[in-house]
Amino acid sequence: MLRNNYLMLVLALCITTTYAQDKLWEVNLNEKLYKVGWIEQTNDGLILAAGDKGLMALDNNTGAEVWFNETLKSVDRNSFLSIPGLPMFYAEYVPIIGKTRGVLINSSNGDILFDTKENGYKVKGFTVYPEQAMILFELVQDKMRYLMRFSLRTWTEEWMAPVGKNKENLLQKAFGGVSFVDHEPQFDQNGNMIIGIDDEIYVINPESGGELWHFEANKKIKALVYSPISNSIYIGIKKSNKLTILDPKTGEDITPGKLKLRGYMIDLVEDDDTDNLILVETEGFNILDPKTNNLLWKKSYKMDPLTEVIPNGSDFIAIGKGEKVGQMARVDANGKKVWDTKISGYAYFNSLTKKGVMYISTARSNIIDYDTGKDVWKRNVKFRSIPAAAYDEKEDKVVIFENGNAYKFDLETGDIDLFAENVELEKVSRKTPLQAEYVMNKGYFLFTDQHVSMLSNQGELVYTDYYQPASSSNALIALGDFAGSAVLGVDLDIAGSIENINMLTDLSNGVYRSNLDQNGANQETSLVAGLYVDNGYAMQPVLEVTKTRYFNSQQTLDHHFLVTKVKSDTAPTKHSIYMVNKATGKIEKEIDLLDKTPNYLVDIVDNRVFVNQNNELLTSYQF
Repeated sequence: MLRNNYLMLVLALCITTTYAQDKLWEVNLNEKLYKVGWIEQTNDGLILAAGDKGLMALDNNTGAEVWFNETLKSVDRNSFLSIPGLPMFYAEYVPIIGKTRGVLINSSNGDILFDTKENGYKVKGFTVYPEQAMILFELVQDKMRYLMRFSLRTWTEEWMAPVGKNKENLLQKAFGGVSFVDHEPQFDQNGNMIIGIDDEIYVINPESGGELWHFEANKKIKALVYSPISNSIYIGIKKSNKLTILDPKTGEDITPGKLKLRGYMIDLVEDDDTDNLILVETEGFNILDPKTNNLLWKKSYKMDPLTEVIPNGSDFIAIGKGEKVGQMARVDANGKKVWDTKISGYAYFNSLTKKGVMYISTARSNIIDYDTGKDVWKRNVKFRSIPAAAYDEKEDKVVIFENGNAYKFDLETGDIDLFAENVELEKVSRKTPLQAEYVMNKGYFLFTDQHVSMLSNQGELVYTDYYQPASSSNALIALGDFAGSAVLGVDLDIAGSIENINMLTDLSNGVYRSNLDQNGANQETSLVAGLYVDNGYAMQPVLEVTKTRYFNSQQTLDHHFLVTKVKSDTAPTKHSIYMVNKATGKIEKEIDLLDKTPNYLVDIVDNRVFVNQNNELLTSYQF
């Protein structure tokens, strides 16, 4: 009996020791910050802790304080904006006396690079332009909009320019952080910025921020294209039957009278192969030669309804989306029909592949052959929801999973094969926003925040599990995006993750977003990230990272992290963070939590988890 007790004691000590080794450091921030509202990791790896008494940055390796700003009390998490590729972020806070203030901070040392002070500015968005060595910030102040140029050479504000009245709707005000720029800046041959916002166009001197001229339409501007071929600005206005052409120097209307449209403007698209412009209107589409501003075809190609035109080499694919029946046509360079075909249902996804045009509609899915206009797939495939998709690098095929069926799709030949059917996943329904990921030599990982399953390359279900969420609060659960009337503009019952639409689009265009594309974390001395700007002579580095800080930081290669509620018949209910092995489904690490709504971060670069519990205890675990 004594021997058994001794063995149990030794085993307990071993387990405790092993667990203790997993915990790298722990800091109670109650005295310094009182209540910690949230934590974030900066681009240079530091851990930000926002508390009632200030904002602190901690060393992710030791937990030691790097910098502390007691002025930045109760920083609003919803206002936090990390500037990609730079040790820089923006956030807002409310001082004890005065209005909400926004600050742009150097995350490495805590220096404030820009402060809105008492002026009441709020940053709504930003875009980084390395070629111009600048960040263009969008700000609002009461009823006015502003653009601010921030230099990446000096790390200072260069100018701030007003760009009309703020026209935010209630939804934009509620969510915040919504860009008001509808058409991103284009630069003319003199380097001047051309920006489209709602129903206005502003042309700004990029050096001084001075307004050169501005144009106001009577309705929202739907299309804005600057052509260096003709040095002209082309504008499509909502429900207008005219294409407007402006002189970029003066803003003068130089539209030829013969460019009156037969219908209303839908879009104006650049054809990269020819430098021509594709003019899409409700009555059809035509090709505009910017050298002469003449339409190349005597008659526009008509389709009713016409919703999209995709250039495809010297030809064009015209698409008309209807709720019950749509249509598709191939049109040659002279505006003549090569073929046309009807599409059953509403085609919410259309993309070009090597073999033809792949579409997914509410009724069926197939590929329309470029040459014949006929179906490539011999059998109709019907997806009842947006399918999960991944790219199998070994077989060079796209794997599609939906409603218990799995397909392998060859982008080269267009062939599709059903390799698994009636696969039952734990607590997965048609409306579950399931996503997919290829795991090298293992199979296909199917997941949401709380669902994890593995389907082998041969179509066998290796495992399937569902972990109950710790809380229904969206503080921990990222709700899946569902398509429907809000996204597609039509009243349709389409469920699934919108991220799958992005994945399918990338895959059909030859962009294979695989984990191996980011592999290389073992090369510690190689350059893995950097931002470079034009210094007038060559591209100079603003930030270079020669360790593995940024590589594979967006997703784990082998593991899935989740927070779950763990019930037991013999012990109280607890909440834990699980590290699940994607290939096997086994829980390889478990971190018990003190509360059910912790704020936690996963740093896959350094293989760590940072947990903020009870709004005061910050702990780092190695996994």
